[in-house]
Amino acid sequence: MTGEEKKPDPAKQISRREFAKGSMAVIGAYSSFSQEAPPPLSAAAKALKLDISEEVNSLLEERHILEEDVRRVIEHAEKTGLKLYQPGTNRFLSKLRIFEGLFYVEYSSHEGAYQVHAAYVHRFKLERED
Repeated sequence: MTGEEKKPDPAKQISRREFAKGSMAVIGAYSSFSQEAPPPLSAAAKALKLDISEEVNSLLEERHILEEDVRRVIEHAEKTGLKLYQPGTNRFLSKLRIFEGLFYVEYSSHEGAYQVHAAYVHRFKLERED
């Protein structure tokens, strides 16, 4: 090697979403991913105003969590009321299962926007025993 840094080929670059889809398909987050797409985002989820800091955005990327999934979790929590309240912090924790992934989002609401503080995902595959 000449010591020169090899630059990525722009023609081979993929979007964050494509990367996350591929990663989730490999580890089984979405069952039969090539045959089954994630559920479409509802109009209410699309309309949510999210406040995501650079630090949290980096965390989402590192954990292969899409903004769409964060939107799904918050929209579900606000629609159903299925969320935990953390006293003294005005933060909520909610979860939503999307295929074989259980997504958790810690967030707070202020002035019509939702500030995302953290997000986690637990990916697993349940096998049926006969």
